[in-house]
Amino acid sequence: MRLSTGVACSASVGGRGAGLFIGMTDRRLSRLEVPAARGQRFFTLTEIRAAGVTREQRRQHVEAERWRSIPNRGIVVDRGPLDPANAWRAALAEVACSARLGGVTALQAAGVGGLTDTAIHVWVTKSTRKGMPTTAPNVVLHESRRWGVDDATSVGIPRAKPGVAAVQAALWSRTVREASLMLVLPVQQRVVTADHLIEIFDRVHRHEFRTVLRQVLEDIRAGSHSMNELDFVNMCRAHGIPAPAQQVARHGPDGRIYLDCRWEGSGVTLEIQGAGHGQLLNTLDDDLRLLGLATDGDVALSVSVLTLRVDAARWFQRFGELLRVRGASVPTLRPAG
Repeated sequence: MRLSTGVACSASVGGRGAGLFIGMTDRRLSRLEVPAARGQRFFTLTEIRAAGVTREQRRQHVEAERWRSIPNRGIVVDRGPLDPANAWRAALAEVACSARLGGVTALQAAGVGGLTDTAIHVWVTKSTRKGMPTTAPNVVLHESRRWGVDDATSVGIPRAKPGVAAVQAALWSRTVREASLMLVLPVQQRVVTADHLIEIFDRVHRHEFRTVLRQVLEDIRAGSHSMNELDFVNMCRAHGIPAPAQQVARHGPDGRIYLDCRWEGSGVTLEIQGAGHGQLLNTLDDDLRLLGLATDGDVALSVSVLTLRVDAARWFQRFGELLRVRGASVPTLRPAG
C-alpha cells in the first residue's frame, strides 16, 4: 500500500533507507515499508490508521522505544533525529492540517541552494486554528491573508510555490540586503523568472522594503542594462562624490575598450556590473572588501547594481575614503551602520 503524499496532513519522503521494520511480521506494519524505504520516517495518525495499524500496536512500539510519538499528530518510526524533510512534515502536522512551508524553507524544499537558514518557516491563513510545534522548536509561524490555496503546491511536501516562496522570504527578511538575495538566488538558479516574481510582487501594496525591492526586481530583469549613467551620476552627487567621466575609451590588449566610469585625477576606474553577473551571494561583501584593499596603483574596481541599490550608504562612504587616499577632494561622510 502506498501512502498518499499529496494531501494536507500527509507525510512525504525524507532521506533514509529501509530497515526500520525488520522483525515486524504483522502485514499491516509491512505496508509502511515502501515509503519508509524511500526515506519517510514521520507518519501522520491518518496515514498510520490507513495502513491498518491499530492504537494498541502504536502504543506497543512506542513503549518498546522502537517508535516515537508526537501526541495527537503522528509517529516517527525510529528514535533518531529527524532530517530536514521529515522535520518539515512533523512541523506542519503539529501546526495545522492546512499549514504549508513558506519563505526560505519552501525555497529549500524546491531545491534552491545557498540558503543557510535552519528555521522552519510555516505559513497559515489568518484565523486558522493552530498548535504550537514541540518536535521542531525552531518553527517560525507566519499568518497572512495575502496568500491562498492557489499560491501553494500539494506535490510532495505542502509548500508555497517557488515564486511565492521567494517573495515571502524577501518580505520576511530582517534587512533589505537579505531580502534582495531571496529574490536574486531563485532567478539565478533558474527556479523562477524575474517576470514571474514581478507579477507576484505587484500583489504586495504595503511593506517597508517595497520600493527598493521593486527596483531590485527591475534590475534583475534588465540584467546588465539595469542602471543608466544618469542614475549613477545622481547617486554620486547625493553622496558627495565628484561625477566621473563615463564611457572613457582606452586601448587594451584586444583593441579599444570603454570604461564605465573613471576619476581621471585619482586613477580610479569603476565598472558597474548588472544584476545578472557573478556569484551574487558573495557580490555584496566582495564589493566592500575590494574597496578596503585597493590603496595602491591604478585602481580598477567593480560594483554590482544590487550593492548600489541596497547598500549604497556604506559603499559610497568607503569609496569616498578611497578617492581621498588617491588625492581627490571628497567630503568626509558619516560612517554608515
